[in-house]
Amino acid sequence: MASRQYRRSPANRVKSVYVRRYPRFRFGRWENVTDHFRSPPGQLSFDF
Repeated sequence: MASRQYRRSPANRVKSVYVRRYPRFRFGRWENVTDHFRSPPGQLSFDF
């Protein structure tokens, strides 16, 4: 039987990466995104 891979819930991740304010174009209009913290990307953990 193959083992299952479970993704961690986003609620369990620590928001440790600071993101500065920036303007973005979304849904056909410009908006200002405030500075905030986000979770680090999970893309660097490979499981081959």
